[in-house]
Amino acid sequence: MNPLLHMPGDACRFWVAGSCLYEESMNPGLRAEFSCTVLSALEGRFDEFVVRGEILGLTSEEAGRIWEHRMAQALNIDWDCANFTALQDDAGEILCRHFIEGVCVLRLPPCAGRCRRFELSHDE
Repeated sequence: MNPLLHMPGDACRFWVAGSCLYEESMNPGLRAEFSCTVLSALEGRFDEFVVRGEILGLTSEEAGRIWEHRMAQALNIDWDCANFTALQDDAGEILCRHFIEGVCVLRLPPCAGRCRRFELSHDE
């Protein structure tokens, strides 16, 4: 008997650039290891800001004004990622071609082809 061959998974709705988006689709944000490291760093900076605001007893309006004034500085983060690949065309605020829905495609598990979770994409 011949070994079972996997079919290409690129027709699956969870397939993205050779990786499987299934787990992330079912439980968005649950697996921290899938997160974009740059986005995680930005979230960490915002969380630190919120904690400092609470310690200082700032109202949400005061904190909002301070954040608005400092947002440009806070968002001026390095895309310190070995896999960062800039998009060639204007993609708006998304700068990296591996970024999708808050996760790094390269950090997702590889797609081995058709599996029990295979679903045709909505385009098919």
